[in-house]
Amino acid sequence: MWVSILNFLSDLEFRIADKTSDLCAVLFHFCIFWIFPVVLLFIPFKLFPIFGIVFAVFYIYILAGDIFLSVFGHEKLEKKRGMIDITQVQEMRQEIIGALIKYLGAIISFATIFNGLQQVFNGKAFIIANPSHIPYFDLFYFSVVTITTVGYGDIQPANGTAKFFVIFEIVFGLGFALLLFTMLISLYIDIQRKKKYK
Repeated sequence: MWVSILNFLSDLEFRIADKTSDLCAVLFHFCIFWIFPVVLLFIPFKLFPIFGIVFAVFYIYILAGDIFLSVFGHEKLEKKRGMIDITQVQEMRQEIIGALIKYLGAIISFATIFNGLQQVFNGKAFIIANPSHIPYFDLFYFSVVTITTVGYGDIQPANGTAKFFVIFEIVFGLGFALLLFTMLISLYIDIQRKKKYK
């Protein structure tokens, strides 16, 4: 399932990049997966925050698959997407930037889920000690604090659904950091070996 979805999205982004530019493909990705779910939260109907949550959960599902398959590999996906053989420091930098963008995408998506839950449960999904005047900001801040496992305690999940997604973000964040660290070590070792045997 992951492979089919990732192949479809990759094909779509490649087509957009071919017909317009790489920048348009990146903007399409950001608008669909980052901005659109957030916009849904601000439409004043009860059903739209639920759609925002669903879009954000779908994006996290895609991210988890992309990260997992990038680390552990998948032959069909690698052929289809034209994954690069990392032999240079520049290519390694591109991989790191890509990983950081995925990490930011996860933070925004979890913030969207938290804000959506807060609306669905009429402000009772999270207890916010000192709420700011900017909508979305408090739970974006909470998403950053949660994924980095800092946990100041000024915002707390107040029901089971909110707690489930908080746990999921913590596990996702730890797993992402561990897999990224493993990937970087592996890439560094590969680069050093290739330099040694040239």
